[in-house]
Order: sequence, then C-alpha cells, then structure tokens
Amino acid sequence: MKKTKTKYSKTIIGFAVLTFFTLFLQSCNKDEYEVINGAESIPTPQALKNLFEGKTSSLTNILTFNANSILNYTSPKGVTLSINGSCLRKNGNPVVGEVKVKYIEIFDKGTMLTTNKVTLGNLSGNKELLYSGGEFYIQATQDNVNLTLTCPFSLNIPTSLTGGTQTGMLPFSGTIDANGDLSWEQATTYDLITNTQTATPVYAALIPSFGWFNCDRFSGYTGPKTTITANVPAGYGANAGIFLSVKTFPNALGKSYGLFPVGLDCYLIFVTEKDGKFRYAIKPQVLTANHTVTFNLSETIVATADELTTAINALP
Repeated sequence: MKKTKTKYSKTIIGFAVLTFFTLFLQSCNKDEYEVINGAESIPTPQALKNLFEGKTSSLTNILTFNANSILNYTSPKGVTLSINGSCLRKNGNPVVGEVKVKYIEIFDKGTMLTTNKVTLGNLSGNKELLYSGGEFYIQATQDNVNLTLTCPFSLNIPTSLTGGTQTGMLPFSGTIDANGDLSWEQATTYDLITNTQTATPVYAALIPSFGWFNCDRFSGYTGPKTTITANVPAGYGANAGIFLSVKTFPNALGKSYGLFPVGLDCYLIFVTEKDGKFRYAIKPQVLTANHTVTFNLSETIVATADELTTAINALP
C-alpha cells in the first residue's frame, strides 16, 4: 500500500524558540476519499471559504440612521449599541444624510466555527486561547464607503450571554488575514469595564474605531504547551481546517495553528466542504506533548451550517 504525504507548515514562535506546526496530508486507503470518474472529488480552498463567508453574511444586520442623530440599537440578545452621528467622518469630512451600519454578534463556539471566527489572541508571539464575552463586527458606511470616527461608540454586552460575569476581561481588536482567519490583539486604546451595578451586569466598552471587537481574557492555563499535528486524507490542506473546542467551555474556539496546554481536555474537529455543505468529524482528545491526531473521510458527516452549529454547541 502506497502512502502519499504532503507537508504544509506554519511558523509559531514561543518560549523564545522556533517551533513549527505541520499539517501532514496522507491517505492509507482509497476508500477514505470519494472517486468520481476515476478522479478524486476534492473541494477547493475557496469552496470552504465561501461556506464561512455565507454563514457570516447570514448573521449580518443592516441598521440605518441619519448622521445628524444618534443610533441607539438593542439586539435581540440584549446587546446595546450607541453611535453619535456627529462623530462620523467620510474621507475626513463630517457625514451628512443616511448612514448604514453593519452589525454582527457571535457568542457560541458553534457559530464561531461555521463562520471561522475563532478566539485566538496574540500573546508573546504565540496564538493562545481566549475566553470570549462576545465577538462583534461593527462598521458604518455611506455609499459603500467605510466611515471613520472622531469619538468612540459604546457597546454594552450582558455578561449572561456567555455564562456569567468573568473577571479580568479585556478589549481586543480583530484582523482577518488573506486566508480568512481572524486574529485578536489586545486593544490598549479601548476602554472596557465590567459593570455589575446595573440590573443586568454588562461588559461596557468604548470603542474608537470600527471593525472586529471582542471582550476576552486569556485562558490562563499554566504549564507546558504544545502545537497540534493533524494527519488528514490526501488532497486536504488549505481546503480544510482543524478546530479545537474546550470541553465544558461554551465560548472559546481554537484552531490547530495555536499553542495549547498539555493535558487540555478538548475536541479536535476536522472541517471541509462537500457539495455546498460542511463535511466534518469530531474526536475527543486529551492533548499531549507534540500532539498528533488522524482523521479519515470515512469518519465524516455532511451537514448544513445550522446543523454543524448545533452539533458543536451540543458537545459536553
């Protein structure tokens, strides 16, 4: 039996040394992948990216208000957003007329996965797990031009939406790279307080710029950490992802290029695209040093975005 192995790597810098995350692509049995007319039916990276973007788009709310007023919006989950129209600028000039605001909120790890919005923050050159109090995208536009701000807008997030009030929460800003992956940096110019004096305790944020925002804290795990190597079927690399879900914690999701604690009780989840749906497999794992996991297509399930979201959120 002939094996096919291809190597894909990303560099991770941690503990003052250079380590490597390597995704090995291998197949031990032709039955592990589908064959159509003698050729492997392999999805493209763009096909998976389209699934993530489609789910993200389905969560997008479009709010409208006049720039000579204040937008006060309360989401169905109880998050309140306030933007002062007088602080908006279009190409450096005060804005006049109607403004559109794109608004997205994400709280659960199932939706984090189906949108590819993981909670990994940059810490000393590594990407490490964050516990989230909510991920948000907020962007004001006019005539398809992104607007800027001269004063911050406010966001109040009920702490009950992510399992209750957490101490040590900090503001983070997010950036999406060319691969569609979202990365978080602590935002030192943002203000965030945990207000428990109100009838509904909230994380209250003042945010000086539009884009992705998250209130989080690093997981705080101590001890040795490890990268993850995933052995997946031949032909799967950039067209697939390996996600990490921590057991018993509903609002955190990692991806295999992160750095994770040895001994972490978790699930590793293989995700790719199949005929416009998600194809996935879930494996319970306890992480070991230089952790390795193997996925075969024979273990996978094909599901819609909503079905996969439900499956991930149902994990104990």
